[in-house]
Amino acid sequence: METVKLGAATEYIPGRVNVGVFLYQDGARLVDSGLDDEAGRKIARMLEERKIPLRRIVTTHSNADHCGGNAFLRKRTGCSVAATRLESVVIENPVLEPLLLWSAFPFAELGNKFLQAKPSEVDMLIENRGVFDESGLEAVPLPGHFLDMIGVRTPDDVFFVADSVFSEDLIEKYAVMFVLDVGAALETIDRLVEAQAAWFVPSHAAATENIVPLAEANRKGLLRVSEAVLDCCGEPAGREEILRGLADRFSLSMSVSEYVLNSAAVGAHLSWLRKQGQVSPLVEKGVLLWRKTS
Repeated sequence: METVKLGAATEYIPGRVNVGVFLYQDGARLVDSGLDDEAGRKIARMLEERKIPLRRIVTTHSNADHCGGNAFLRKRTGCSVAATRLESVVIENPVLEPLLLWSAFPFAELGNKFLQAKPSEVDMLIENRGVFDESGLEAVPLPGHFLDMIGVRTPDDVFFVADSVFSEDLIEKYAVMFVLDVGAALETIDRLVEAQAAWFVPSHAAATENIVPLAEANRKGLLRVSEAVLDCCGEPAGREEILRGLADRFSLSMSVSEYVLNSAAVGAHLSWLRKQGQVSPLVEKGVLLWRKTS
């Protein structure tokens, strides 16, 4: 497992989910831990080969691909796990992620490692803003994507920005990127455009010294989906009908897991459009429908 050095004490492990590594005098701090035990095992082996103890995992948010290695690493190393209070509830009770997406106790196909990590104890609750660790790591609020997601800025000015932005390739491939609060996600993008850092490290894109082009691509992608959702409401339409319209427009094929993620994202766009006064809900023949207001 190779790391990329970005600062005097900051590295990251490129992968399906980029994992941050901050080296302090008493050992390493990770930013997230990857998808599963195998990701945790590779990280542990890399640190052991370098004779670096793991002291803490800082979990940016509780999506399974960001905390799936926590349980393995905590058991193997005895490390601490830090997270915000809301995200810690899901990290410790991961069935809540598919439950939230499905709005009921999840059926069997949703109990997979992509939607439900192994539970891991969070022994350090942190605020979503400010320095929280003796090493000088700083939490930065990045609302929109999940419940209380944070970014992490290291003392040598590397800013891990979690899932606040995705690569342009992913936006092109999937079109409907997962989001819970569209308005908050757009405000986070605004703040990223103004932010200063030596390096920015998204979880699902390469590290960059200039986050602005990627932030603007993500803004465009979010607004494109909102526009498509609005178009689907020209005649009153339910969420499933809207999702089918997006699948047709963007040529999407979906697994069961992708379906519930996309359905939740459609709900987020509808909530935002309602807040903007562009759609309104009505119930007709037992179906919740959405229609344009003008």
